[in-house]
Amino acid sequence: MLLTSFIFFACLAWSLAAPQHKRQASGPVIGTNFQDPSVVQLDDGSYIAYAGVNGNPAGINVLIATSPDFSSWTVHSGYDALPNLPSWAASPPHVWAPDVTQLDNGNYVLYYSVTMAESPAKHCVAAATAPNPEGPFTPVQTPMFCDLSAGGAIDADGFNDPATHRQYVIYKVDGNSIGNGGACSNSVNPIAPTPLNLQEVSPDDGYTFIGGTVTVLLNDPNDGPNIEAPSLTYDPSSGLYILLYSSKCFTTAPYNIRYATSTSIYGPYTKQGNPFLSTGGTPANVYIPGGIDITKDGKLAVFHGDVNMGWFAGDGTPRVRAMYAVELSIGNGLVSPGTLY
Repeated sequence: MLLTSFIFFACLAWSLAAPQHKRQASGPVIGTNFQDPSVVQLDDGSYIAYAGVNGNPAGINVLIATSPDFSSWTVHSGYDALPNLPSWAASPPHVWAPDVTQLDNGNYVLYYSVTMAESPAKHCVAAATAPNPEGPFTPVQTPMFCDLSAGGAIDADGFNDPATHRQYVIYKVDGNSIGNGGACSNSVNPIAPTPLNLQEVSPDDGYTFIGGTVTVLLNDPNDGPNIEAPSLTYDPSSGLYILLYSSKCFTTAPYNIRYATSTSIYGPYTKQGNPFLSTGGTPANVYIPGGIDITKDGKLAVFHGDVNMGWFAGDGTPRVRAMYAVELSIGNGLVSPGTLY
């Protein structure tokens, strides 16, 4: 069932009356702020999406939305999938970019970025677990990745390798936070590295490390101040691992989604020349696309794009990054966006 928990139904009874977000032709499927989305497809074919707190209702750490068909979505604005945080989290915690993955044992693990009380300008990646996809998720008290001297850690993405059935987490080392200024605090030389790192984890809990952490992709001058927001998938037709990620600065129009490929999950990954998505690169003219997340079967994805141009003009209104849904075309190691829902 889409929402299996009776308690969850009780908590959400009032919010379920909220209108669904129905798509316009090639427009956002969630028109309100739902940035850095993650999506899980359930056994019955329905979907749950997750987003962080920035710009969302006060006191909500992880917001969720549900859909029976990947097109019409209901945002459950009164429900927090992560109501409690670990004791080391700062206040306010600035929870970013939640990602939920189902483990082979049927349980779910939530990865999220949260600021640390002892260093509130930097984020760590933490995990939380639940027996169901809607939560509430229970936080693991020990952070997974911090890398504070390198800037912190953000944008974790879980990946179950269909070729080996091993479980991984990929994340960004947030070098921007120790940059020398400019766009995204990191366009003034020397540019701080913002590598994407891969860690194998236990398939039983999704957070116990197996082996060491490996850097699989580095930012280069073509990426501007950073790369971030990784999402992995596997193309069985070519035997290639495909790593989608965001490049350049998330407050500027050149920000885009790109991809790199490798015959090994640990790399080396070869960056492909053309962006997967860039501003104006869809019939909807999506502005500043980013934060992509791919369904487990590699057929669909969600990402965000800006819909309030007033924010860029400095009119004092909040930034709104709406959620878009798209079909993926993957084959022979090539990836392209298909139809926008």
